[in-house]
Amino acid sequence: MPTLLDIIKKVDSTPYPHEIGYEEFRRNVYLLISHDGTFQLGYLIPAVVAELTKHPQYFIVSAEYKTVQINPSLETFELREAAFSEIGKEWRKNKLFITLEGWRDELYIIYSKTKEPYFKLERAMCPLFGVVMYGVHINGYVKTADGKLKLWIPRRAANKATYPGMLDNMVAGGLGYPYGPLETCYKECYEEAGLEKEYISEHINSCGVVSYLYQLTKGDYFTEAGLIQPEVEYIYDIELDETMVPYPVDHEAENFRLMSIEEVKERILNQEFKDNCAAIIIDFMMRHSLITAENEFDFIEINNRVHRFLPFPVRKN
Repeated sequence: MPTLLDIIKKVDSTPYPHEIGYEEFRRNVYLLISHDGTFQLGYLIPAVVAELTKHPQYFIVSAEYKTVQINPSLETFELREAAFSEIGKEWRKNKLFITLEGWRDELYIIYSKTKEPYFKLERAMCPLFGVVMYGVHINGYVKTADGKLKLWIPRRAANKATYPGMLDNMVAGGLGYPYGPLETCYKECYEEAGLEKEYISEHINSCGVVSYLYQLTKGDYFTEAGLIQPEVEYIYDIELDETMVPYPVDHEAENFRLMSIEEVKERILNQEFKDNCAAIIIDFMMRHSLITAENEFDFIEINNRVHRFLPFPVRKN
């Protein structure tokens, strides 16, 4: 059976400089660089770079330095957005990448080194460019009469395009334009769990962020399974009254179950949870002193890996 650290390494799966595999990572992965060459935006695998070489009006590719720079002529937000939009539509039309089958007409903001919006990008394209993606994850819990915590856990619908039938956080969703973190919480809480804004606004607690550098198939740099995804998740806890039962409004979940911490931990180790949702719950358990330095051998490394420094500009709040 895997350890909790093994579970975390499935999420924060891109190698660190001291780890085996890092040199291979550097040999194969390209850096996406800003139009003025002053900051990096994402990680690109060779299959994506090969397509970008066909668009020299938008990108300057250096095989020697393993960089792809946005053309300096794209000096405004609008020009960059138009260029990426044109390429995305072309790739989607020609069915170049399976990832684009999940096209949502939902835009994410990519940020500059000043933390200002740099351009907007279709959500389904973000993994192809290895740019930072943001989301919110909400742990819904109940405190029983004897003081123990239980978590509301949904099972993802069997017809979900990704991770069908797996266990999840009570509420989770991507941070699409133009919504902020709290606005996204209100929207997703109702859509995914039937929870009203009035209750959420009074009871929700912000608990920081979790960050990681995800690669679905570690060490694969030549297929879409090797796309590299830096992610930042805003984390919230909300205590629910024992009489409140979440229910799926948008039918993205089959049902909700109230589980003991022991059962949740067992199911995490059995790999029944969506990878990043398992990491968010492990973070919850650490914050609530359910996982401690006294009962977890890998306590420090787990904590470090769910708060990974990302070498890209991020949002200012």
